[in-house]
Amino acid sequence: MPLTEDASETTPVSARWTTRIALFSAALVLSALFLHRLFSIPTPVALNLVKLSILGGFISLALAFIASVRIWRVGAAGGARVFVGGLIALAVIGWPLPQLATIRDKPEINDLTTDTKSPPPFKKLAAARARDANNPKYPGAAFAEAQMRAYPDLRPLQINRSVAEAYEISADALRRQRLSLVNEEPPGEDFPATGLIEAYDRTPIWGFYDDVAIRVTGNSQTAQIDVRSASRYGAHDLGRNTERIRRILKEIVVRLEATVPTAEGDTLRRSSARRER
Repeated sequence: MPLTEDASETTPVSARWTTRIALFSAALVLSALFLHRLFSIPTPVALNLVKLSILGGFISLALAFIASVRIWRVGAAGGARVFVGGLIALAVIGWPLPQLATIRDKPEINDLTTDTKSPPPFKKLAAARARDANNPKYPGAAFAEAQMRAYPDLRPLQINRSVAEAYEISADALRRQRLSLVNEEPPGEDFPATGLIEAYDRTPIWGFYDDVAIRVTGNSQTAQIDVRSASRYGAHDLGRNTERIRRILKEIVVRLEATVPTAEGDTLRRSSARRER
């Protein structure tokens, strides 16, 4: 009586490699996320790992199709392997897909500012950028035109406060938004005066670095606040910099509404805070 053939011997090679490559691709994505977010491996390295994982996902799906045909025709084993591997591969390939609509609908720019003619400069942040990162200099007219068409609301903030108060409030707004400040240059005493604040932010999940600069100009009565936000890597920011500038400006307005100006240029809390003293 012939011995029964072991099921693993009838499993197509393509079915076995479907699961192996899918698992390897998923491990690459998770490793890239973990190492970039927690250990700050270079962003290009993390992006290359993601690209490799997506390629592996497509290879796994191709193998899953080949194995499915074999299983259907000759009744070979390995259906569970193909099913699990295919699901993992779809997850690896599918997680970036929701961003396609954003890429289609938003302009391909990565450096936005409320003053496109004379953007706030990056000083210390420029030195922090690696050679393979985006150029810290503002790209120019092409970006300005694309921004104006897509985000016409990004404009300088004019306020009736002294330049010193505006600077203090702007710095406080960045801290409340949990940005990491790296450079603070308060305005001088000679008017018109200019102050500069530089900070960086990290995206919530992947931890990609984006740079922010706030320039405050004015005198003892009025001030203008300009904000710039730019991605260190990538040609398309998926609208992150626009959202960040809007959040910062909104936070500044909230801070302005929560304070009252004084002749000395100091920031005081409203009457509710004064009653607590």
